[in-house]
Formats: sequence, C-alpha cells, structure tokens
Amino acid sequence: MQRTQDQSQGKETQLSRWASADRAADITTTSIARGRAVKKVNALTACLCGALPGIGLGIFQPIGVGKWLIGFIAGFMWANAFEYVYHRFLLHLPKTFFAQRHLEHHASVETATEAEHVNFGSSPLWVTAVFAINSLPIAGVNVLLGLDMTPGILLAFSVYFVAVEEIHWRIHLGEWLPLGLRRARGYHLAHHAYSNARFNIFLPLCDMLLGSTSQAR
Repeated sequence: MQRTQDQSQGKETQLSRWASADRAADITTTSIARGRAVKKVNALTACLCGALPGIGLGIFQPIGVGKWLIGFIAGFMWANAFEYVYHRFLLHLPKTFFAQRHLEHHASVETATEAEHVNFGSSPLWVTAVFAINSLPIAGVNVLLGLDMTPGILLAFSVYFVAVEEIHWRIHLGEWLPLGLRRARGYHLAHHAYSNARFNIFLPLCDMLLGSTSQAR
C-alpha cells in the first residue's frame, strides 16, 4: 500500500515537472515570437526613417561616391557615440523611466521572457523619435554648411540601428554570430555582470576612447 502511494506521488511529481518544463518552453517560444516581431518592426521603421530618405535625397540631389562614403563613416561614428551616451547616461540614470525599462532587460537575462526585453526600441514611435533627434540637427548643419553628406549619414544611422538590435538579439538568444563578431558576446555579457562598464554593444569605440572597457567591480 505504502509502495503504491509512493509510486503515485512519484508519478505526480514527474508529471508536475514535465508540465512546468512545457510551460517554460511555451513562455520562451511566445517571448521569442513577440521579441522577434518587435525587432522586425523596428528594423522597418529604421529603414523608413533613415535609409529611405537618405537614398531619396541622394537621387534628388546627386552627390559623388566620396561624399556618400564620408557621410556614411561620419554617420556610423555618430551613431556609435549616441549609443554610448544613451546607454551610459540615460538608461543607467537611477530612478528614471528609461532606467526602469532598462532594468527590466538586465533582470530578464536567462529567464523565460528574456527575448521580450532585448530590443532597444519598444515601439515604432520610439524608433522614429530617436531618428528625429539625431537626423534633424545633422541635416540642418549639412544644409547650412553645404556639406552634402546627409544621404550617407542617414543611411549609416539605419545600418547601425539595425546592426545593434540584431547583434544584441543574437548575443542574448545565443544565436549564430559571424566570426568577426563572436567576441562581442562575451564583451557585452560582461556588462550584465558589471553594469558600470562596456556600454557599446559590438563596436567599443567610445568605450575605448572614454576608458570604460574594463569590468569595474
């Protein structure tokens, strides 16, 4: 009799474990689907806000390959600096709305809902605002000074934003990264261990320039 009860309890425990595992798998699958959907919408929004206007402007007012290239490099460097400033001084500013949302990302690491908190942009409106904040002043300066680099800069903004979100996603979800970016996984995950260092995701230019590559303890 006792043996029968023990066997019954053992089966119930095993079934409970299987049910919990299935539920965790369902949550993870749902979380990945939601996160991936947000990432796709963010990428489309970034292209509509940056690459499309940049290419259109380049067609309407043709510029040489040299200015396209210089503009792209300048825009890429600007985007790297913006990522650093935004991440370090806004997302990690205590007791603010931005910090609260970013803390959700840090707290979700290695949980079933991690994928829902990986994207930097929470909505198309947020992505549009980021592009407006960066693009409008630069476009104005370019027009005033006659630099003709706006098309390349806008294209670079889109490329950098999409790259950051995609690489950040692959780092946290353990997905494939090209050979030249595999070190970015360890570099960024160290930021989650010591959050006052390593604010660039995959290209630590500003981290190196401003001395924040070390894992401060």
